[in-house]
Amino acid sequence: MPQDDRTLRQVYAEELQPILQDLERKRVQTRDRALFTGALMAIVVVLLSMLLANTWGAFIPFVLSILGVIGWWLINRGAMQAYRDQFKQQVVGRLVSIYDPGLTYSPRDGITRSEFQSSQIHRHKIDRYKCEDLLFGKIDATKFRFSEVHAEYKTTSTDSKGNTQTHWHTIFKGIFFIADFNKYFSGTTLVLPDIAEQNLGGFGKMLQGWSAKLGAQPGQLVTLEDPEFERLFAVYSTDQVESRYILSTSLMERLVAFRHRLDKPVALSFINSCVYIAMSSNKDYFEPPSLWFGSALMQLEEIQIYLDDIRLAQEIIEELNLNTRIWGKQ
Repeated sequence: MPQDDRTLRQVYAEELQPILQDLERKRVQTRDRALFTGALMAIVVVLLSMLLANTWGAFIPFVLSILGVIGWWLINRGAMQAYRDQFKQQVVGRLVSIYDPGLTYSPRDGITRSEFQSSQIHRHKIDRYKCEDLLFGKIDATKFRFSEVHAEYKTTSTDSKGNTQTHWHTIFKGIFFIADFNKYFSGTTLVLPDIAEQNLGGFGKMLQGWSAKLGAQPGQLVTLEDPEFERLFAVYSTDQVESRYILSTSLMERLVAFRHRLDKPVALSFINSCVYIAMSSNKDYFEPPSLWFGSALMQLEEIQIYLDDIRLAQEIIEELNLNTRIWGKQ
């Protein structure tokens, strides 16, 4: 289980500081190389543009600039990725093992597209999907997995001149969490942010009912007795009785407190005796210090922020009381 602050201080002094010193050297070398090759590419582009503009036309500087950017990226991407990988493997990976040796961190893996879609929280067609920073394991009786997820869909538009443009829209960006639930159930229950009722009141509630009847959400709209929970969330379920069994009075109170603490949209689904939780966020988790600004020589207080993000799984499990097993489920 999680280690104390004294252990973190000791590991920071004995292990992490030498790693951070090496990372800072790599960061500076990579940054300087990127700046040098960028300046060199710019000079080449300017000189070639001056030589070829009269022959090939005014568009040649634009073409050369694009080629220069591509060339710069190909030259530097390996070193930039190596800096990022070393930080995640040696720093974040070590922090995970300090926190709980039974957990596994896999920076290039994540919650899969099929798992994300199986939650039914977001039912929009996905055209582009990215996941990373998978953390998984077991805390007491509860198995879990979570990662960063960014799911998008695209639209196209055509202007008056016939030019087609592609636009990307975010379906979800943030932390996606999956865990065993502490009750057995067979139906599907969704707990979604109640934007309609918050904005439109009773009319919004009526629209939610129509949404379920038209098949936009599974099952039927469920009305519950907790007014604050009803204000924050809209519940849809294929089984009204089962949804009330899942959403006990204590769980509704915990979800309200959890939503207020996050102060950001959160959505849940209960499917196949698992709970799926989507927590919207624009934060990039477990990333190294910027290549261009700051320093990789982080202080203990900065390292603590990464450890706080690793603690997220335990906080969710404790706040939602997922370790309490009903009817002997293990």
